[in-house]
Amino acid sequence: MERLQEKCAVTGVVGRHDDVEASALAYESLFAMQHRGSEASGMTSQVGSQQINAHRGLGMVRDVYDGESIGQLAGSVAIGHNRYSTHGSKKLHPQPYVDPAIDFAFGHNGNLPVVDHLTRHLAKHNIKTENFNDSELMGIAIAQYIRGGHDLADSIELSYPLFRGAFSCVVMHDGIVAAFRDNKGIRPLALGSFGDRDGYTVSSETCGLDIISAQYEREVQPGELVIITKDGIESRQVARGDEKLDMFEFVYFARHDSELYGLSVNEVRRNFGRQLARQHPPIIDNPNNVLVVPVPDTSVPAAEGYAEELGLAHRQAIIKNRFIGRSFMQPSDRLRQEQLKRKHNIVHGSMKGRDVILIDDSIVRLNTLPRLVEAAHQAGARTVTTLIASPPVRFPDYYGIDTPQQ
Repeated sequence: MERLQEKCAVTGVVGRHDDVEASALAYESLFAMQHRGSEASGMTSQVGSQQINAHRGLGMVRDVYDGESIGQLAGSVAIGHNRYSTHGSKKLHPQPYVDPAIDFAFGHNGNLPVVDHLTRHLAKHNIKTENFNDSELMGIAIAQYIRGGHDLADSIELSYPLFRGAFSCVVMHDGIVAAFRDNKGIRPLALGSFGDRDGYTVSSETCGLDIISAQYEREVQPGELVIITKDGIESRQVARGDEKLDMFEFVYFARHDSELYGLSVNEVRRNFGRQLARQHPPIIDNPNNVLVVPVPDTSVPAAEGYAEELGLAHRQAIIKNRFIGRSFMQPSDRLRQEQLKRKHNIVHGSMKGRDVILIDDSIVRLNTLPRLVEAAHQAGARTVTTLIASPPVRFPDYYGIDTPQQ
């Protein structure tokens, strides 16, 4: 793996009026959160309590949907999901999970590292659990309670103790959208509203609200269940909250223009750079010869903060090919290294004779950085120093980040 990868984005839209095209709004929200998952995307919609419409496919948002597919997703209620798989095959487990018999759909951002409690519960009710991933098992558990006569809110609350891990979820049933988080709030989930209360929306990040002109209201709280109907929202605290948001949301998962904890992600990253400057100023004779260069893209604010704190010149002298694909998905180290050669390029003449300070947000496998240091020397840099704007990655994370190995 060249970079840490995070699992998925979710969104949900409920319009107060029948003419609200919820799927079109959900599409835009998913498009804004493409960075959270690009292996697959899916949406479901509903007109009132009628049969659910669904469309899912492999690839990026722009490739999965077209005018025809969006047009078939009719209704003022919709949920959507972008997937990056950390559990199960990316081809076999598209989301949202759909139970068409009861017009139920479920989308999940996060990971349940332990599902034994959940599978035992389902087995007691004679429900097969083989070949289902963690997200599908969650959806099956909620659907089981609906089949037993419970409404959506009660079904989620009854299922909630079965879920052990990280989860920020959206659920659709009977013209209602529900959103809920684990009691630690490991993955973000933002609640927004449209002008003059024309409806509500939830999104993994606030950038998914901004793109559809929704006003950010607040975060769905850890352990909270929010029920959204065309008439408004209802909140239930189904578990005691103890917020432990994953710090890597601030390091690079979230988009620069999103907000977490009411803080600008971009400004937090700039502060990382300022603190790095105070701890590790350059040991170089001529500050005027120093050039601070970010490793694109999420390191840009940190590099700006570093340079501004010390009054140094900074420049985006490394260009990233954003259409190269994921280098860590290549089947061999040789092929990964060949692809990495095409991923970044040095702006000609930008580093010649300069004392270059490369700023990156983190180190995972250490494939990219040595090659960039070598490329900087080849581009004529006098010296090259590397600084990292976050603590070392030392241990696996089982809550939705693709680091399964100890």
